[in-house]
Amino acid sequence: MPQFLETGVRKGDNAEVDPAHRPLPRRRAAIVVAVVAYALVAATCRPLTSAALGAVLVAGIPLCWAGIRRRPRRAEPIGGRSVAMWSGLGALAAAVELGVRLGPDDTAHPTLSTLADPVLGTYPGRVIGYLLWLGAGLWLVSR
Repeated sequence: MPQFLETGVRKGDNAEVDPAHRPLPRRRAAIVVAVVAYALVAATCRPLTSAALGAVLVAGIPLCWAGIRRRPRRAEPIGGRSVAMWSGLGALAAAVELGVRLGPDDTAHPTLSTLADPVLGTYPGRVIGYLLWLGAGLWLVSR
């Protein structure tokens, strides 16, 4: 029968669990409720309006601020090859998207925003989009 320490880690496990960084069940439930409520309200804004921009900024600015202020517990050094590879992929993706956007309006080569428009044009699609966007932001901030 496994024996647990006060932190909830089995003896012999190498994983360290910091109780201060483990959210309580009520806190986690409150965060989930707040995120879902935000998505339901924010999705009422029509796309590409100042109201939609405000809805994005209301959640985006605090998430960015939390991500900037929070220091990682331990960070592995990043190698030059890794930086070069990810920078190259990001630049390539940006160049392709920009080239398609500035090029002729060709239905054979649509932009990502054109592909997402049918989904994000509906209220349920916008709710799912906001949930995915905010969930990704929370995930990034928690790392």
